Amino acid sequence: MAEASGLTLIQKDRLDPLNATTYGTGELIKCALDAGCKKIILGIGGSATNDGGAGMASALGVRFLNADGDELAPGGGYLQELDKICIEHIDKRIYETEIIVASDVTNPLCGSTGASAVFGPQKGATPEMVEHLDRSLSHYASKIKEQLSISIRDFPGSGAAGGLGGD
Repeated sequence: MAEASGLTLIQKDRLDPLNATTYGTGELIKCALDAGCKKIILGIGGSATNDGGAGMASALGVRFLNADGDELAPGGGYLQELDKICIEHIDKRIYETEIIVASDVTNPLCGSTGASAVFGPQKGATPEMVEHLDRSLSHYASKIKEQLSISIRDFPGSGAAGGLGGD
């Protein structure tokens, strides 16, 4: 994950946690699927992102729409605008693939020990950005629970890699 969406890929003065995306991580997963992989070990951590894994999911065909039906701009800063999650075009091979997530943290997605509060500052987030990103991830988690019946907000490790651990 860090090789596609990591902190080491971006100069410190160019960090942008509101707009950074895990899309590249999703592209790598898609390449693994194209190569016929049926088991993927995904090491997460060291990310420059805080998008809850929405970019990764987008690369695999999931669409995130606002109330007007338009796709959200990439990055965690826009997740507050999320209205509908469309999984109709998800790469179906993902359902036939075992994905093992390797993470060394147990932080939840949101709150004082969540992705934005704990890891946001190392990604360049100001205190105001941390609050914005935490609200965005909370809204994202609510929409996932409401529309997909999956609870990621308090799942241990869901705050890893800017929330990628919950996706």
